[in-house]
Amino acid sequence: MNLLLRPQDNDNGDKKYPMQPRSHKNYLRRNAAVVVVAAIILVLCVHWHLAIIHTRDIRPHDLFLSSFSSPRSAKDVSSAQKISLASPRGYESLSKEKHALNSSRDEVAPYILSSICGGCFRSLFDSRSCFTIMQRDVQKSNGKMTLIKAATKLGNESKSCKLCNPVQCWMHYFNNSTQHYGNGHQSKYWRFDKSGPKFTNPTTLTLTSIPSELRIPPSRFDDIGAYFQEKYEFAKASNSSMDYLVEYNPGLVVIPTKMKQDLPKEAAYLLSMRVTPANNCFSAKVYADLPKEVWNAAYYTATNHLGLALLDEKYQMLPGYDVVVEIDESFDLKRSTTTKAGDSVSPTFMDYRLFVLNNEVYLHANADTVIVNRLSLRAKGFGDDDAHMRSTGTCEAVAEEGGEMGNWEKPCRMDNLFGGDKLQITLMRQFNTVWSGGVYGKNYALFGVPNATHPNAPDSVYAEIDIFPHHVQQILPDEFDQLEKTDVFGRIWKPGTHKRRRFKIDRVNMRMVKEVGNTSESANAPLPSFSTVDAHEDWFPGDEAPFKEAAHGGACCVSFSVGELNLGGAKINHHEPLLVGIGHTKVTWKPWYSKKNIPQEKKDRVPHTHYVSLFYAFDPYPPFQIRARSGYFCLGHAPLATGNKLPPSEGGIFNSRSILTRNRMLQQNNITFDCPQMSFVSSFIQKAGDRSKTIIGYGLNDCTGRLVEVEKREITRLLYPDPTSMVFD
Repeated sequence: MNLLLRPQDNDNGDKKYPMQPRSHKNYLRRNAAVVVVAAIILVLCVHWHLAIIHTRDIRPHDLFLSSFSSPRSAKDVSSAQKISLASPRGYESLSKEKHALNSSRDEVAPYILSSICGGCFRSLFDSRSCFTIMQRDVQKSNGKMTLIKAATKLGNESKSCKLCNPVQCWMHYFNNSTQHYGNGHQSKYWRFDKSGPKFTNPTTLTLTSIPSELRIPPSRFDDIGAYFQEKYEFAKASNSSMDYLVEYNPGLVVIPTKMKQDLPKEAAYLLSMRVTPANNCFSAKVYADLPKEVWNAAYYTATNHLGLALLDEKYQMLPGYDVVVEIDESFDLKRSTTTKAGDSVSPTFMDYRLFVLNNEVYLHANADTVIVNRLSLRAKGFGDDDAHMRSTGTCEAVAEEGGEMGNWEKPCRMDNLFGGDKLQITLMRQFNTVWSGGVYGKNYALFGVPNATHPNAPDSVYAEIDIFPHHVQQILPDEFDQLEKTDVFGRIWKPGTHKRRRFKIDRVNMRMVKEVGNTSESANAPLPSFSTVDAHEDWFPGDEAPFKEAAHGGACCVSFSVGELNLGGAKINHHEPLLVGIGHTKVTWKPWYSKKNIPQEKKDRVPHTHYVSLFYAFDPYPPFQIRARSGYFCLGHAPLATGNKLPPSEGGIFNSRSILTRNRMLQQNNITFDCPQMSFVSSFIQKAGDRSKTIIGYGLNDCTGRLVEVEKREITRLLYPDPTSMVFD
């Protein structure tokens, strides 16, 4: 019996309750008290529930709780329920929610589920996504066809979209076998902060050679906008740069045997870091609120130094052996076009990296495109210091001798800007430019491949230009072809444009690295080995993919033997070694982000300049075919310190800026992930003395740098995962 009688409409359209017999009215009066008491109890329960929830670590409005499958068992909730909980299709109503980060990553379920394979949502039929065709079929059916039925139909009809059929998806991951397949199986879509490799020995990196007066005081973190304004006013008055420095994006190499004789015996690795005022340590709003001239001075600073340090086997810096040098000034290459604050429109060099090629250390930097040079190290007191000083001139003197063309082919020693003179750096010649990827090329990985027919011959050296598609060019890094300046301008500007340019860096641009043969391009790369949340049908399927397909370096390459490839992963029948690298991709800025008619909710749902990483493996010979790639993942923050001390789990030196990386978190679809907005991998090498392990160096939000150690079998696990663990539930 329904106690709450429905109202009826009268002739005026107003709500009116029908007349009832007195016995019914008495009945309602008696029960009204019961309803009131029940309502009071309900209100008290709700208040008690909210009090409990708000005192927990998990917050009720965090979409982590609603979007991700329960940690108990994904099978406890139907697929339809999971999909509706994860759906952002009504993002207009979600945009004002603040999705705070849970206090512990372990409290968050690692993936969401779907009845449709992740490979389906990222597959293409000609140039159209398979998902687009499925959507069309569902719409055409006028409600008679579900998405899963459309997927199965398309998978049966199209070879390109075959993974849309759940059976074909299962067979793809189980070597064409349908054994153990059941209709209850669903595909996993992993969180970025749950899909990465397990690591050990994390190390926070801090250059102690940088003077304390050039550090941003932690006491100014809360009023950093005013601090930037003060620094700008001082720079403008003194015609100088913003006088504070941060270091990030670590490069790392094992020190070659021939170089160790001139260094302390504890030295195992050489570390490089970018040292500059330019940073993203603080929230985007902090920078957006700066006056334009202050923002320009902070971001487009001409100051981009190179930091170098010796590390021991445990990645600890050797005291007294970290230095900062200024290459563009020493080589007389600094750009002359300046802002009112005395800062360059853009820096001459950015993002230094290190590579070992044929037992020599090479320095790589991003300029107009990628430039390279060979360097040498020695420590003061190791060998004849006076003889070294006599035989090797300063880079300033050698650059002056080079004249207007800026060509020289003899070593020069760098004067250290900070850090004393215990570590001495020698650059072997003028830089050469890798033009293979055009003027927008950057972050190329350099690697060597042994000569297959002449084992004692030097390795062939290659520059990895792009990852997807995989473009690789053989080069001779110490040799160059001399270009005319007009040739350089033709490479920099579009045909038919007439511009003026008087940048000293063009001396280097005219020295084009010698290329051997043509740039190789391999066939299409395979689909990711596992899927991540961005590909889910209720996130960004098909053409909505937020991260651009064409991944970039990244860092490369570590050799994996047949035996190493057959450990850790599900595929155990490898017959040839592979080279493995780490790439990154990001959500790129698009013109519609600046359009006022685009709802802010849409922009917030897909924030740009957010990064994820991936592993990829390829043949160690031309055309360097990509054989496998992992799904996306992100690398995490350094743990919070107590006072000025790192926790026991973190090695290295305390960095006061580590806490700032949490000002910018990776976000997509109104979900916040437990890692920086920009985790930028800048080095990936094999551990010294232990070929079963690798070291990853990465920058966090252009603010700090970190190293982590990862076993090769862990990387193999992600490239060739067990389907029952990473792909299906």
